[in-house]
Amino acid sequence: MSKRTDRIFGLHAVKQVLENSPETILSALIQESIQSDSVSSIHESLNKLGVSIQTVPRPTLSKMVKNQNHQGVILEVRKLAKKTEHDLDDVLEQNQDGNPLYLVLDSIQDPHNLGACIRTADAAGVTAVIIPNDRAASINETVRKVASGAVENVTVISVVNLVRAMKKIKEAGVWVVGTAGDAEQTIYDLDLKIPTAIVMGGEGKGMRDSVQKECDYTASLPIHGHVESLNVSVAAGVVLYEVIRQRSI
Repeated sequence: MSKRTDRIFGLHAVKQVLENSPETILSALIQESIQSDSVSSIHESLNKLGVSIQTVPRPTLSKMVKNQNHQGVILEVRKLAKKTEHDLDDVLEQNQDGNPLYLVLDSIQDPHNLGACIRTADAAGVTAVIIPNDRAASINETVRKVASGAVENVTVISVVNLVRAMKKIKEAGVWVVGTAGDAEQTIYDLDLKIPTAIVMGGEGKGMRDSVQKECDYTASLPIHGHVESLNVSVAAGVVLYEVIRQRSI
């Protein structure tokens, strides 16, 4: 596999590529003698597209994805074109008159967490996810696998300077809310019906000081048990669905 391609595996992720970006598929590997209606349907769709398909033993597939759950099919696809700060300008302009919801992820290191956050963002109908270019996980095959196809549906924008991107978001009339364990108010105290960007900090240390200073508000999630915090993807889900709850009232 070259640096210009990704391996997409798992039924949900593969189906999303087939539905949303079939032109990126270069070739496919399918487990030989597999009895699966879903895999048979995928095989048929790939044939219709004229994709080169090779059948191989299950151990070969497992080795290729380091024993992750491939469910009998792997696609080799062109990497998605990276969206940049110029794309952020376009998204902000396009949603100027709406009620957008942005998710800003500050220095998420674990690709599994990034993938889970993007999957949650897709489910919550987030307008765009903004991530930093450096010192953070980027979109790769693990992220695309964990996101179960959400990467193909959600606008994910990589920026050089996250603070500068947040300034642009605020200039577009969007209120920026950062999550912080030491915040005096909780997420349930805020009005989230207005155009909002939710900022989630990285694993362990949370938001960087420079990022937190750019937030209009900070809010915490109530913790009633013995753990100190939630996993970032779980916390993102709680906050995003509180936005949905408020906006549905």
